[in-house]
Amino acid sequence: MDRNITRPILWNVPISFQVLLYGLFVGLCVLFAWSAYRWYRIVRIGAPAEDRFDHLWRRIWITTRDALGQGAVMREPWGWMHYALYTGFVGLFIGTNIVFLNSDISLLSARLGLPFYFYYGAFYHLFKAAMDTFFILVIAGVLAHWIRRAIFRPDPLSSPPPEKLLFNLENRLGYQFPLAMLLLVSITGLMLEGARINANPPNFTEWAYIGREVGRLEGALGAGVMFHRWLWLGHVLLVYTLLSCFAFTKLRHAFIAPVNLFFRNLGPRGRLAPIKDFENAETFGVSQVEQYNWKQLLDMASCLECGRCTLNCPTVQTGKTLNPKHLVIAQRDHLLDKAPAIINARAAAAADNADPAKAEIDYHGPDLITEVATEAAVWGCTTCGWCEEGCPVGIEHIQRIVDMRRHQVLMESKFPSQAQSAFRGVEVQGNPWGMAQEKRADWAADSGIPIMAEIDDPAQVDVLYWVGCAGSYDERNQKVSRAFSGLMKQAGVRFGILGVEEMCTGDPVRRLGNEYLYATVAGQNIETLNRYKPKRIVTQCPHCFHNLKNEYPDFGGNYEVVHEAEFIAELISDGRLKPTRELRQRVTYHDPCYMARHNRKWDGARAALGAVPGAQVADVDNSKERTFCCGAGGGCFWKEEHEGSRINQKRLDQLTAANPETLAVGCPFCMTQMEDAVKSRSLEDSMRVRDLAEIIAESTAPAK
Repeated sequence: MDRNITRPILWNVPISFQVLLYGLFVGLCVLFAWSAYRWYRIVRIGAPAEDRFDHLWRRIWITTRDALGQGAVMREPWGWMHYALYTGFVGLFIGTNIVFLNSDISLLSARLGLPFYFYYGAFYHLFKAAMDTFFILVIAGVLAHWIRRAIFRPDPLSSPPPEKLLFNLENRLGYQFPLAMLLLVSITGLMLEGARINANPPNFTEWAYIGREVGRLEGALGAGVMFHRWLWLGHVLLVYTLLSCFAFTKLRHAFIAPVNLFFRNLGPRGRLAPIKDFENAETFGVSQVEQYNWKQLLDMASCLECGRCTLNCPTVQTGKTLNPKHLVIAQRDHLLDKAPAIINARAAAAADNADPAKAEIDYHGPDLITEVATEAAVWGCTTCGWCEEGCPVGIEHIQRIVDMRRHQVLMESKFPSQAQSAFRGVEVQGNPWGMAQEKRADWAADSGIPIMAEIDDPAQVDVLYWVGCAGSYDERNQKVSRAFSGLMKQAGVRFGILGVEEMCTGDPVRRLGNEYLYATVAGQNIETLNRYKPKRIVTQCPHCFHNLKNEYPDFGGNYEVVHEAEFIAELISDGRLKPTRELRQRVTYHDPCYMARHNRKWDGARAALGAVPGAQVADVDNSKERTFCCGAGGGCFWKEEHEGSRINQKRLDQLTAANPETLAVGCPFCMTQMEDAVKSRSLEDSMRVRDLAEIIAESTAPAK
């Protein structure tokens, strides 16, 4: 390659400017170190978290894919704007380091007798073309962000009320200042390249296709050597201002977000962590920000404020108080406000050989639950999981909200009045309706369904059918229980039910914050299940499925659990169920949050519906992992909606976009919510709501 095809690095830059360049670099390193240490001390305030160093290679892969590869960012249509900014900036950063390697490092290596210089020839040509492209990507990305923020102003970019925010430098600068610095650095970078080409023309054609045109314009305007020199200084100052933004503005997410992604929860989404050492704990849940674990504090530091957590959030989309983005930001600013007092109090306690965890903190700011979060937000969450699905940096919202509920329930006995009946019902009768436990199996009377306690050899049972409270007591969902058990009989499945030995899994009381009651009923159920040692458990309730499969293991219950949709699809695939009767209707399946989003299960329902002759299965945009909540999760089925519009009606609006004649559901609570929505619109004659098991039962029933 021709070594003459290059440019002299630091041409026309006096020694004084070069000294300033490296002096600023040292200062930048100090600033970064200070910022990193500051956030490290803040995050350390938090309590210990569950092991976040397990599955190391999987964590590295997730971080590489979603942080370096921007995989999570590109899931939304406007992700290209951030991708352009990110790619352009990273490209320019790498390019700057290539120049550094070929100047300072090459000089050092030459003195050691190790030639190290490759900034010439074809590489140089390609390098200059690439750098111009990276500059354009950054400029395009910044302008697109500004247009979106200034003209379109989408709701996801809204900010919390001003009283929830600190009046600090970060909030005053917002994203506008860092974006302005990105734009100015890119523009002056292209101008500097053009000024160098104009003031010191090379004897070859530069592949810097933007820079050479800028150089022609600058030459026409009379720019020369001194213009290049002072422009170099201005560009360098802008570059260091931009880089310092990563330490004291919202751009810090570029460094903290990958760390947060590395430490993200790799277990089932929606699984709640149990309270450790329940018998000896002095407090339950969280009422002070320092009671959160360190990962939850890291979540607050990582938030991009992009608002993706709000796109499909049922409370945001129906005008309620809870906005997961606003909650994270408000809690972060509360943390920043309180952190100095916490750190100083703990340091003083340690100096006095006292327990830092019990140090008295001199802080008189707002209350975390009632003022920072607000009780309306704390109790509004349906735990549907969209916030965690949509977040590109792995923030875990649900546990943080439930932790505040736990404190209010267990420490202050404060909770929505309607929840009292659910608590009492589960505590006394083993179901949130409070109906008599001895009536739990009445729906199966005279049906010939075996009761586990009456089976001579329970080991001969292939499947334990966990009916659930709704399937046992709710008249509408009892029809689903009969349809599903009928399908299992058709297929020759050897199954049994627990009958009066079955109790509520505890899902509603747990998500409403009553962890003590949950642990009690979970322990009783696990004792019963472990006595029978079921090979498999099948249930039509996604909430029962989620608890039995993902949360009971924390209490000593490990089982193979299958949802009705997957089980029916399996029976059809094996030829044990054969849908033959035609269903000449357009069918849309409403994915339950606790199956599709939390447990990534959606294929079984569609496979089963697809096996029904004549059924036209049509999905809507908000399906599968992007499903929209019916409004019943998080214990919200047991309390009234007092804010905004009703969530189930919002969901019905989405589903009717597919013009369905049948709404298929796979959850007893979705059944109730969707039927109520259909009735509220007087659509019963044109749209029926059926559980998947009912639809398959209709198609497999013998002709009359």
